Amino acid sequence: MCKGGSLTRVLDLGFHPHSDHFPTKIQVEEGDNERYPLRLVSCGDCGLLQIDYLVNPKILYQTDYLYQSLATTKTGSAHFKNLADGIAEGYAIPKGSLAVDVGSNVGSLLNYFKEFGFRVLGVDPADNIAQIAIENGIPTVADFFDSRVAKEIAGMHGKAHVITGTNVFAHLHEIDDAVAGMKELLVDDGIMVVEAPYAVDLIEQMAYDTIYHQHVGYLSVKPMERYFRRFGLELFNIKKSGSHGGSLQYHVGHAGKRQVSPLVSQFIKEENEYGLYSLSRLSRFAEDVSIQKREMTELLIRLKKEGNRIVGLSAPAKGNTLLNYCNVDNTILDFVTEKNPLKIGRFTPGTFIPIYDDERLLKEQPDFALLLAWNFASEIMKNLEEFKKRGGRFIIPIPRPTII
Repeated sequence: MCKGGSLTRVLDLGFHPHSDHFPTKIQVEEGDNERYPLRLVSCGDCGLLQIDYLVNPKILYQTDYLYQSLATTKTGSAHFKNLADGIAEGYAIPKGSLAVDVGSNVGSLLNYFKEFGFRVLGVDPADNIAQIAIENGIPTVADFFDSRVAKEIAGMHGKAHVITGTNVFAHLHEIDDAVAGMKELLVDDGIMVVEAPYAVDLIEQMAYDTIYHQHVGYLSVKPMERYFRRFGLELFNIKKSGSHGGSLQYHVGHAGKRQVSPLVSQFIKEENEYGLYSLSRLSRFAEDVSIQKREMTELLIRLKKEGNRIVGLSAPAKGNTLLNYCNVDNTILDFVTEKNPLKIGRFTPGTFIPIYDDERLLKEQPDFALLLAWNFASEIMKNLEEFKKRGGRFIIPIPRPTII
């Protein structure tokens, strides 16, 4: 983001497949095994954590993209509702205002803005996902968001009072052009809210599985405040959320339009004190990740040797980082269950574990279930109390493998 060239390697996870590319049976049989380097580095100039190898975004988002947003869970749906409530009511945005969601997926967040009486428009590069949103009543532009698209939106719909990007800002490859477009599209007293997993939580919770090729950057307040300032924008408030294991909402507007909360400087101070920009702290994180891998593989191998059947619960992109890094394939997990109908019948990328619907878990009643979407562990385990009553046990992999 700062254009600096002083990058230091923090963590090398090896070569990984595109984590949202769930191959079909035919693709598996044909040897679908494209892999790319996955390395986390730290910028010595602004402190941003990022990956140093970028996969073509057309491969990531416009080739059989299957991700559907958090609203597939009650927790995720409630989170989107709270986010929309906080923006619409917290900033007294007038009804009839335009809300634009960048990386809008199936329109889950925009649905709640629509309920507030806003005009809504999504922008998402995945044609198949954009079509689902349109069918759900959310008008959507099927394209990558940039300054050109921003001008087209402003010309057709007027400027936006609200621009959101949930778990998408860190995905942007041409980030300068996208932010320039956001600035031009935003009305004078408008609000931009960027939500993304927080780098401090990634380190603290050992959430290395959130590192994958869609996530170009791993955001924190210090580099974000500096970055927005470069565009004549101002980070004026921050809110913490539990989304994706711990996220921050960056509230941004045109410079000088709103009072800057002391939380901004407080977060930067705490980041420095925590050691987020310290190579010694980052090196300790890398060592902890290596330990987690050993503990994870030792546990699963021991359970298999004892004759236990193990499956995976849910098939998020993050789970594929964990599976590939820890070499957990179809010799360890019999299958993975999933709610998203687009993934059912496919296989996990790189490890080729078959994906079935959630009902398969109780039909076969394995001994252990590995929670790949560990950030929704409470909700998932509550929904699957019957599995536990029958003697099944859950394995939560992050931060340390734990059997419940």
